Amino acid sequence: MLKIGRNDLCPCGSGKKYKKCCMAKDEQSMPKQIVRNPFNPILAYEEVNVMNTDEIIQKLSEIGIPFRQEIFLKDIEKFYSAEELSENWFNQYSVSVKGRDDNFPWLAARILWERLAPSNKLSMEQMSDLIDRGYEYLAENDSISACDTWLKVWEAIKDRIEPTFQDLDYLDKHYNRSFFIRNFCQDLEAELHNAGLDDPAYFEKRIHYCHEFCNYFPGESELITHNMRRAIAESYAELDQYGKAESEFEKLVQDFPDNPWGYIGWGDLFIFKQKKDYPKAQSLYEKGLIIAKDQMDIEVIKERLEDLKEEL
Repeated sequence: MLKIGRNDLCPCGSGKKYKKCCMAKDEQSMPKQIVRNPFNPILAYEEVNVMNTDEIIQKLSEIGIPFRQEIFLKDIEKFYSAEELSENWFNQYSVSVKGRDDNFPWLAARILWERLAPSNKLSMEQMSDLIDRGYEYLAENDSISACDTWLKVWEAIKDRIEPTFQDLDYLDKHYNRSFFIRNFCQDLEAELHNAGLDDPAYFEKRIHYCHEFCNYFPGESELITHNMRRAIAESYAELDQYGKAESEFEKLVQDFPDNPWGYIGWGDLFIFKQKKDYPKAQSLYEKGLIIAKDQMDIEVIKERLEDLKEEL
């Protein structure tokens, strides 16, 4: 059976996207050659992708969409997805499509976006595919390839940021039909750490990414901002730049005096990374314990203090 588009609903009726459901199983049994199946009610991405650009533009013209590349390149500045762009075509023109060609405008917009747009102008569909590919790399324990893939998405996100943005709310409204941007940004930070364990260059990338995030979104939630800044301090420690690490932790506890994880991370610096200083670590853990309110945070600090007793 001919497979449908990755982001289409799975025909099995599960309600999931095809790529999250039966796609892998169908690909194993599907012949390599793409054969048009007139009984499949949904036109497949692959069927349109085998057409050359002129053929796609010609078919758009035949169904009532007068394609102009200069206008298209302006449209991708306004719209976040090929789906939004194609919906605009339906609103703007008298589009005549029926049967399996019903989703041709969307597929055409998606493929022309891939072929004609600058490399930093990714559609939401492209970004979603790259995010999925990153998770596939993680399933293979390849954090480096996952990060390389996700950093392309981050570059595309940056291209959409405007100076008026203070947090991720605006972008979340556009992207949440495909992925949750807050989850993605935090996953990227975490995987840059894992990649750094294999290649220290990725700790440098982690520092750069977290600095960019904090600069672009100064009004983001305290939890995410604190985690990003703690990641910067921890990454300096991983790179044996302890002076910078301690300076970052010092600023962190000043700016977030009610978050005990600044003190926990700072104390860890004197246990796990630089020359051991158990009394210093104990002092920092105790400061964190004073302000800790969450029971799990309290237990984490008490466990560290118990471990210190054996060393002091």
